[in-house]
Amino acid sequence: MEYSIVVKLGKGKDYELKLHEHDLAGATPQSARRWFEQQFADMGCVPTNPTGKTLLVDLIVSVARAIGDKPFARGESLAQEFARNAITVLQRRAIAIDVENLSVN
Repeated sequence: MEYSIVVKLGKGKDYELKLHEHDLAGATPQSARRWFEQQFADMGCVPTNPTGKTLLVDLIVSVARAIGDKPFARGESLAQEFARNAITVLQRRAIAIDVENLSVN
């Protein structure tokens, strides 16, 4: 089975990564969420919610923004790990992340 994730980092900066079932082996939604929480903290991301509560969508969008376009453009391991964890935590075969509009579909 094939999985697809598109990360939109701005005008003309759309990056698609494709993964297969074997790429997700051993991943769980819990471990994927922990990965996003750790990356969020390590990358110095700031909660967008004024109450300080960080939703899953905020974690995903903030981490994508912090990673930036070079790793996604080059298909680097960090971008692949991001895709693996996003697919696992959201439990979807196709995902579109729009950083400018703060959305995950």
